Amino acid sequence: MQFKSFVLAAALAVAVGWAGPAAAQLGPPYGVAYPGAGMGMDGGMMGGPMMGQMGPMGPMGIAPIGAQGPAQVGAPGCGFEPNCAADPSGAGCYGGDGCGCGCSDGWCHHINIFGEFLYLRPRNAEIAYAVPIDGNILPPGQQFQVGPVQLVDPDYSPGFRFGAGFTLGECNAIVVTWSQLDSFTHDEFSLPGLGPVVRSLVSPSPPGLNVAADGLLARADLDTQFKLLDIDYKGLFAYCCDYQLAYVVGARYANLEQHFRSAFEQNGVNNVRAESEFDGAGLKLGLEGERYGNCTRFFVYGKGFASLVGGSFRTRYEYNNQSDPLIVDTSWKAGRLVTILDLEAGLGWRNHCDNLRFSVGYMFSSWLNVVKTNEWINTVQTNNFVDPSDNYNGLMTFDGLTARAEFLW
Repeated sequence: MQFKSFVLAAALAVAVGWAGPAAAQLGPPYGVAYPGAGMGMDGGMMGGPMMGQMGPMGPMGIAPIGAQGPAQVGAPGCGFEPNCAADPSGAGCYGGDGCGCGCSDGWCHHINIFGEFLYLRPRNAEIAYAVPIDGNILPPGQQFQVGPVQLVDPDYSPGFRFGAGFTLGECNAIVVTWSQLDSFTHDEFSLPGLGPVVRSLVSPSPPGLNVAADGLLARADLDTQFKLLDIDYKGLFAYCCDYQLAYVVGARYANLEQHFRSAFEQNGVNNVRAESEFDGAGLKLGLEGERYGNCTRFFVYGKGFASLVGGSFRTRYEYNNQSDPLIVDTSWKAGRLVTILDLEAGLGWRNHCDNLRFSVGYMFSSWLNVVKTNEWINTVQTNNFVDPSDNYNGLMTFDGLTARAEFLW
């Protein structure tokens, strides 16, 4: 009896030892087959092409820990990519079949062209050119303002930005951009001539001393404009199905101009012309980022840049009237290092393959260490050309809305 039990136990051990290799060859237990497995003649499952899909198998056909599949990594040349919250294949979300790449493959398009509408307002750019006083027969210092100061203060004006770019790889791109804004402002007012007169605030002499410029009618125009040319290299350093982050290194050409004209009428016309122009070039550094909605086509974006632009300011001032065509004619030129800070944020939409995009946003641009026209006029009036830093605070800003359309292929 003991001998029979021993033989039965030995037979059972041999059967169990054979079952492990057999299961590793035939697939998972309970008759579940992977795609590609074939059927044996007796109706059982047998190994097939599925062997190359399962990877190494442990005892009883169970794959060991760590052999479930390859870890997710970034596109070639982009480094490690963290696990994506969305499906990397883009099925049902973004990309997918027919788009050429999935949502986690970096920049897949080779060329992009974009156009942008700008609606911006120059700030810290106004010029106070006249004020009504109680009469020009009083001694200087005893005159009083009897009305609001008249300004040419720029309002929101349309501008544009356009450009094109091409990729050097999944994570590298070159983009060229041209931006331009032209703002025009006009103001005028008159008095009935029953006592108060118009006192010029922009004539060569300080306010209160230039009786010859007093009149009953005054008008002024102000042109404010900037032009920017950017050549940028962009590098994608973090990306996923949920977001993209890129750094920007580039070169920038900048032009900033203000042209002022005014006229004061009383038995003739007194004219004042003043202008400030800047041209320079320098370096640009920044960051760009996009955050995508979960399985939607909407996204939010943000951009921030800092530019150091070296160049020269050129200024000129003229004053004349009908009896003397050239009373004052002077100019000034000096080098400046201008700092330009740009910020922009907004909301966008992209189509299924991300080759058509629309976005709207708000942008803010600050120009520091500039020579504004109103400060240049003050320099002429005070005759302070040796140390003009006392007259210049050097800040001008632009802010407003932007709307962009972009095509990629």
